[in-house]
Amino acid sequence: MTKFKVCAKIHLFIIISSLFIAIGMAVGTICHFCANGFFNYGGEFKSYNSVNIVYYTSEYKDEEAIKPICDEALSGFNAFEVSCYSDGKLGGEIIYKFSAGTNVEKLQAAVDELNVKLDKNNSGLNRADVHSGVIKEGGSRAVTFASIALASAAAFQFLYFIFRYKLRAALSALLACVHNLGVFVALAAITRIPLGAETIAFGAAVVVLTMILTCVLFDRTRKNFANEKYQKSERVDVVDTSACEVRTVSVIAICALAIAVVVFGVFAAIAQMWVGALAPFALALFGLIACFYGAVFFTPAVHGAIDGLCESVKRSVKSKAKPAKPAKSAKENV
Repeated sequence: MTKFKVCAKIHLFIIISSLFIAIGMAVGTICHFCANGFFNYGGEFKSYNSVNIVYYTSEYKDEEAIKPICDEALSGFNAFEVSCYSDGKLGGEIIYKFSAGTNVEKLQAAVDELNVKLDKNNSGLNRADVHSGVIKEGGSRAVTFASIALASAAAFQFLYFIFRYKLRAALSALLACVHNLGVFVALAAITRIPLGAETIAFGAAVVVLTMILTCVLFDRTRKNFANEKYQKSERVDVVDTSACEVRTVSVIAICALAIAVVVFGVFAAIAQMWVGALAPFALALFGLIACFYGAVFFTPAVHGAIDGLCESVKRSVKSKAKPAKPAKSAKENV
């Protein structure tokens, strides 16, 4: 393989990845200002308005007696979720969730009318209250803890790869993790798939799967570098050969995971009778697509470039470290 072809391949994949991630960041930024969020956040991370209705069995024996009254009063606000809680003894609670763009003043007026209907005897036992700008508790903390965990995992991997392989492999693996996670995030931002708490798990899975696939690649590369058959080959050709040898294993593993995701997604959609149930599984497929592209195309090309750069630096340091030959004296020249 000529140096020109190697450089062209490396530059091609770097340009494709950088361009795609940049497009994802641009779409997310635009949507942050125009569409209420960098991502299409789900209920765990998106703010919403809610109406909480508390009732007691002294007035209403169960939720079936009170819910039709509440449904009628709040029918004009299009609740995206309704949750009912009851212990069957003292009473219960009904929570209606509305989008953040719902007019709070009109919602409060409807709730005031609802309170008149719910508490005709002025007992104070049945009451509806409006809560605006609610965010599900723990959502932001989960993102923070997940970020810390991923950063710790990447740091551990970097140190482990330095000891097991070399600094060049550690740099390539770290860049592969950042790249694959960046592609996954860009796909989520561009497609506007609703994101829930499962996004954190999928992001972690992308990083872990990338670590495993880079281990497989670098194990094979180290083995081939020690093979006498490749002693006279260019190092970048050895990296390319190693990538081709492990490509089948990577593709089979990713395809098997993709088939499992599709099967579970179909079962979930059938069970819930709702197309929206496919969103988490589509997000999982995005993670697998990012890992596939990173493992098969991006990582081998970038590792070949980093390995070549490190070899150039190594040769330069050795050449400078060699002592200069002493100049011959005039007597020796005679």
